[in-house]
Amino acid sequence: MPGALEVTRKEAQRWRLREKHLLDALQGLEEERRRLDDELLKVEQQVTYYDSLTRDMKRELGRPGLSSLLSSLRRP
Repeated sequence: MPGALEVTRKEAQRWRLREKHLLDALQGLEEERRRLDDELLKVEQQVTYYDSLTRDMKRELGRPGLSSLLSSLRRP
């Protein structure tokens, strides 16, 4: 039965190779997830900053009506 033993050995080797490919793929996905989480954190920080900036500007400048906004744009 040396043929059966060789077939079993090749099958085990094929499964080990498949396992390695899957582990490599999982590692790549984990790295991509960390990168995307970092990017999302940066975007959330920017949104918070610009939201705060907009709120501060509205508080300082008030909320002009459309007509006063248009007339301010016409002034030289």
